[in-house]
Amino acid sequence: MSDTSSTFGGWADRITHIVAEAQLVVLGVLFTAGAALFLFKPDLPNVPPVAISIFASLLLFGPPLLGFWITFVRRLRDARMVTVHHINGVTDTREKYYVAPEVWETRTVDGPSPYPVNDAGAFEVREFEYIEDVGDLRVRGCYMSQLADSKLVSVKAMLEDIHGDMIETWLAYNRLRPRISKMGLQIQGDVINKEAEADERSLMNPGSSVQERFEDAEGDAKENATDGIEDASAFVEEYYDEHSIEARDGLPQTQQQAESDT
Repeated sequence: MSDTSSTFGGWADRITHIVAEAQLVVLGVLFTAGAALFLFKPDLPNVPPVAISIFASLLLFGPPLLGFWITFVRRLRDARMVTVHHINGVTDTREKYYVAPEVWETRTVDGPSPYPVNDAGAFEVREFEYIEDVGDLRVRGCYMSQLADSKLVSVKAMLEDIHGDMIETWLAYNRLRPRISKMGLQIQGDVINKEAEADERSLMNPGSSVQERFEDAEGDAKENATDGIEDASAFVEEYYDEHSIEARDGLPQTQQQAESDT
């Protein structure tokens, strides 16, 4: 048999009941308290001067100190965290995560191990999945350092740069092709006309028509010319020099190769 519940659940229920049922009594108590305050006029405590100084100091130094401590706590937190770079050249994913050491120690590696970068101060992974409900972290690295997605992304940007140069050169050569065809027709016409004129006048053909047409065509080609098409290795070397990338055998240099050189 269950116990019967009480009428009031607490003092809040009792006060609510009194205010609702005895309104005149409540008004009398309030009127008496107001009259006592009017007659005796009690003095309110003064604010100490040190409180005003503290308030002014908080207004002056509070915002910069708050920003300093927030930055300090964040850097202190990041210092003990494991930095993980999630880079996938297929999905064009570039994310940076700070993983707690205990979570990183219990990670699940699906396939190759994460690739250390930045002097082994961080790791690069191709796949990164954190299941927050169970606290499980699943990562996947790369089998070969040369196949790291960060290098593939760099090569992709390099190829896009090379492609733009090749398009400009192709357009220039495409404009030059009909000019060469026109030059051939002009040489043929000049040779025929001057040979016929030389035969009529019993003179020798000066033979300068070909040279003149070549000079005209060369002038037109220079107006529409670019730097010319270079081979792929020249483009790669130029790209590495512009972006200060150390290369080995035509590919970006790995961390182990850089350490062996030093």
